[in-house]
Amino acid sequence: MLFFSSRRAARSKVQPTHYPRIPFHLLRSAQLLAAAVVTCVLVFFVDQLHHDGYPIPWTFLLLLAVSVLTVFFLSATLVQHCCCGLNPRLNLALNSILLVIWTLGFGLLSWWASGTLGHFCTRANWRDDDGIMVCRIYKALFAFSLLGLTSTLSALLLDIYVFKRSTQRGKYNQMMDSDLKRTMSGPHQSPWSTHVDEPDVEQRPYSDQRASKSPEQTGYALPAEQFAYDDTAYRGAHNNGVDRF
Repeated sequence: MLFFSSRRAARSKVQPTHYPRIPFHLLRSAQLLAAAVVTCVLVFFVDQLHHDGYPIPWTFLLLLAVSVLTVFFLSATLVQHCCCGLNPRLNLALNSILLVIWTLGFGLLSWWASGTLGHFCTRANWRDDDGIMVCRIYKALFAFSLLGLTSTLSALLLDIYVFKRSTQRGKYNQMMDSDLKRTMSGPHQSPWSTHVDEPDVEQRPYSDQRASKSPEQTGYALPAEQFAYDDTAYRGAHNNGVDRF
């Protein structure tokens, strides 16, 4: 239980990827399968040619290099995808390099083995079982080289799509003015409307707030009679007032 909980906690710290899960893993599986088969076939051919003393064609070396690079790049990006999330920009650059080399290698293979690929693998064309086996291996090499080219191209298109989507999500939008945001967040009101909403109690003037409160809310208040003073007449010692003009 401790192992699974620690693994779940480690997964929660990984940056979420923008890649759709099913197309992403399908294309990478196709790339890996094509690269593995091409590598095995070319290792067999290179070993036989080297054993018999024949020079190794540049087509084989180029296809062997791109298949090994494909396996290496897929392994490295898989580790990054599991640890910290796959960067679309990095994957786009790697698949661009692989696509260029796959295109060159597949083009050279198509031109170099066109005569072999155009014939059936029968005894009439290849004389014996060894020739038939070589014919079939050449066709398997052509088929999986084509798979490597198309899967890498599809992976590159997926990288472009994900990269554009991630950059659009991260675009900077200028913040609106606070008054405009307050207007948009509140109910819409026509500027020519005669009805004006009553302001809140907190937004009213202090004098209005005091006037709107009841005596029980305002507490003790002095009566107004204490401040009434009649100074319009003079009153003597016997309370006989003499009016002043």
